[in-house]
Amino acid sequence: MNCTKAMKQKTFTTFAIAKMLGVYPSTIANWVDSGKLKAFNTPGGHRRVLPEDLRGFLKQHNMPFPAVLVSEDTKILVVDDDPKILELVTGFLKTAKKGYQILTAADGFEAGRLLGLHDPQLVVLDLKLPGIDGFEVCRQIKEQHIRTKVLAITGYDNEENKQRIMKAGADGYLGKPFRMAKFLEECERLLSLGQ
Repeated sequence: MNCTKAMKQKTFTTFAIAKMLGVYPSTIANWVDSGKLKAFNTPGGHRRVLPEDLRGFLKQHNMPFPAVLVSEDTKILVVDDDPKILELVTGFLKTAKKGYQILTAADGFEAGRLLGLHDPQLVVLDLKLPGIDGFEVCRQIKEQHIRTKVLAITGYDNEENKQRIMKAGADGYLGKPFRMAKFLEECERLLSLGQ
């Protein structure tokens, strides 16, 4: 890619990457100079890294993704039979993070339909659903959508439910009511694992 085209895209400096990852800028410079992290130089000689190159590097080295690297076309499916929870969670995610595409389903069957159509990166899944419970929905998600992460949420917060849903393949678990900051933190953690 030529430098002019790359400069029109969002890029990261060695200092910005160092701050994101909690390392020294010289560490980033060493990764670039050794060829481990793909970068280009500006006409002024400054190193710049494209987001996709940084994602590739982090994935290759099994490092967590900072929230800023979560794709702007990230799709999150929220599955809950309580309209108030759907409205609360959807509204919060839309205002907390620009660029998330939020889908909603009130039951497991609609969730399955939306999963097939949209292949979301994250499913926020209530355990108690009409028709088909969250445990079975989680098992089906994990069988058919390997990369999709599942955050189980429930008002029936107990150790038995937690163990059951984690055994069914959930990647995270929160009991209701939960703090929205904790919810967002957990969503971002799971999304970073799926990149």
